[in-house]
Amino acid sequence: MLYIFDVDMTVAESDCEMTDEMKAVFLEFGQKGHKYFFCSGSAIPKMRHQISDAVAAHATALFPNMGGELWVDGERLYQRTFAWPEGLREDLERLLEESPYEERTGDHIQDRTTMVCFSIVGKAADMPARKRYTAWSNKTGDRIKICEELGAKYPTLHFSMGGQTSIDISDLGNDKSQVLPVLRERFGNEPVMFFGDRMQEGGNDYPLAEVLKEETGIDNIMVPVENPEDTLQKLKEILKV
Repeated sequence: MLYIFDVDMTVAESDCEMTDEMKAVFLEFGQKGHKYFFCSGSAIPKMRHQISDAVAAHATALFPNMGGELWVDGERLYQRTFAWPEGLREDLERLLEESPYEERTGDHIQDRTTMVCFSIVGKAADMPARKRYTAWSNKTGDRIKICEELGAKYPTLHFSMGGQTSIDISDLGNDKSQVLPVLRERFGNEPVMFFGDRMQEGGNDYPLAEVLKEETGIDNIMVPVENPEDTLQKLKEILKV
């Protein structure tokens, strides 16, 4: 079995480090020979910060930027590129300016080379600010509306909700689904168990979950989780077996 884990709200709170208990479980997971991977919308520095160097060292591979990069043993083996279409940056700036949500913390548009991350409240938000925006966005459907508006205008791009506050933007096909062919080419055809908190349509885990479900002849398993505590309990159950 190959295990793939989203990061934000799956193994760690959004933009936060894993708890010590989670780190300990992953270290035991690796020591028992389980092959595990992380796939996140975040760039590699943030991913490594969240999961810790010790856990990263036991991981078979890391897929930051929704699989736009592959890292093995601290070395980047490939990197996709994202070319900004005309008008996209201006549209993101307009949406930021026109948003009725007033709290702003900075770092709203991140160009991660392989993709773009957009956040109304800002990636500089602390946890209380993130929770305030998340509650408001869930109530108003803010992120869903933004994804729908931009998706209609830019049909060659993929827009999805990531973490608690972000919208991940990439070329079609360069969402998390791009992990699967790389996984099969480099790491074999064992069944995959995929853990993620955003497997519903519109979430950034959805594309990978869907291609895993569609794979023929391999019994892949999707494990939707609510939060890191949910993941922790499921991992403890696996370790008991």
